[in-house]
Order: sequence, then structure tokens, then C-alpha cells
Amino acid sequence: MGWSAEAFRVGFPSLATGFAPSWVAADKAIWKKHGLDVELIFLRGGSRTVSALIGGSVDFIIGSDLGVTTALLQGASLIRVGVTTNTLGYSMVTQPNIKTIRDLKGKVVGITPGRDAAYARVVKLLRDNGMDASKDVSFLSVGDGGPAARVAALSSGVIHATMFTPPSDMISEKAGMRILTKIDVANVGGGLNTSTAILQKSRSQVLRFLRGYMEAIQYLKSHKDESLKIFSKYVRNPDLAIMAYLYEEISSRVETGLRPQAEAGSESDRRDPKVRLLGSTSEIIAKPTSHRLAFIDWKQSGW
Repeated sequence: MGWSAEAFRVGFPSLATGFAPSWVAADKAIWKKHGLDVELIFLRGGSRTVSALIGGSVDFIIGSDLGVTTALLQGASLIRVGVTTNTLGYSMVTQPNIKTIRDLKGKVVGITPGRDAAYARVVKLLRDNGMDASKDVSFLSVGDGGPAARVAALSSGVIHATMFTPPSDMISEKAGMRILTKIDVANVGGGLNTSTAILQKSRSQVLRFLRGYMEAIQYLKSHKDESLKIFSKYVRNPDLAIMAYLYEEISSRVETGLRPQAEAGSESDRRDPKVRLLGSTSEIIAKPTSHRLAFIDWKQSGW
């Protein structure tokens, strides 16, 4: 499936903070201004999203950052050309009777299909509190990757805890659940990923895609009320307080130049130079060579 100047398919895994600029770009027809007809596809889960890119059923994915890193280390011909954020906010949300992390011993923790970044945060949080995730809790894969199934499972008592990103943590709190703890981590969010084949074949379209994405970020930051309406449509929640919470989360974290920071890479990113993305995306773009990531000057690409 080749990249077309008229139409291409872009997958994203969840209704979370890092994907908000893509909703704005699609809703306000910003990509169309750059000659691109983008179809956004909600793929419900990180592992499913990465598989779609590797298999060629989509041309570009936003997010699924841990899955992309894992795929790179396993030899997949993928490239990350930018990031939406360099920090992520997570909340461990529990049933109201859970008062401490150690109260989770013997309990069931809900996760998405495939062990994604949120799962990794749960494991680390348990370890930091003297618990062994492989022995002290049970993990249950809930739903198809979207947060709604875990919100329902938490409310009904099927699971005792789960890790959410905004706005699902606030949605759960309003349903009577407890936000037990919040964590803020230096980690890539909303990574912009494609394949080496697409980048080699359609560099001009990649550049226009990224220009449109950056324009959407500027629109988001300068048009709060309109952005709230767009968020509400995609998240399917009319509560403007929840949408305002999502807006503050993304507008305070978003990288207007899609600039990756070295400290925001996953731990495996930092260990392996083949998957390290450094520098400003307004100046560089990943280019396939004998290594998985190399860089060229944007100006030479007609930026």
C-alpha cells in the first residue's frame, strides 16, 4: 500500500492526550490545506496499531511508542520522525476502598491487550512500593484497547485498579473511583511513526503531513473553545470540565516543533543507538540508511 498525495491512512491506539492534535488537524481540514486527504483510524490498542503499520494496512501511526521501540529492536523497518510530547501523565485509579499501593496485593489490575507503556508504569509503581508484579497482583486484559471498557470494569468491580492517562482518570473519578496516585514521567508521547519504505518513496508527503500536524498544534493552543468541542466529539463525552482537563494536559505538554528530547526516550531507546531520535524535528527528519535512524536537514527537503 503506497502513500498517496490524495489519501492515506493514519492509525492511533487510544483516546488519550497525545493524539489530540491529530483530531484538530482532521476536524479543521488542516491536512487538506497541505494537499493531503488523511483518514484517521482508531485502532484500539498499541500492539494492534504497530501491527497495522508493519503489515501495511496503515501508512502512519501516532503513538504506540513502546511498541514501536520494541519492533525496531526486533528488526522492523520503522522510523519515528517526531514526537507530540516528551512527558506523559498517568494516574493509578482504583476502587474507592483501596487506600495505598500495597492494598493492591492479591487484587486484579486491568490492562490493555498487549503490554504497553501504561503496563510498564504499573509494574514500576508496584516495584517502587516493594511489590512484585508477577506475584502480588493478577493482570487482566480488558476490552479492545480503549479506556471505556476499563472504566466500566473498575466501576463494576471486575478489576480493582488500572492505569489511565487523561481524561479517563477524571471520568473514573466522577464515577466514584479513587485517583490513588499520579505520576509524571519523561517519556515520548504521541510519536509520529512510519515505515522506511514510505519515507523513501514519499518524503514530500511526509513533510506536508508534519507541517499540517504542527499547524494543528498551533491552532489547538490558540483556539481553546473550538478545541474543546473537537475533543468532545472524538472522546464522545459532553462534559466540558473533563475536556478542559484534557486540554490543559495537552496544551502544557505539547512540543510545537515536534522536538524529541534525549531524556524522554524509553529506557531501551537510551540504551540502543539504532532507535535514538535526537535533535529538532523542525531541522531534521529520520532517514533510512544502514542504521535505523539517521538525519538530514529539513531545508534540503524543501521544508
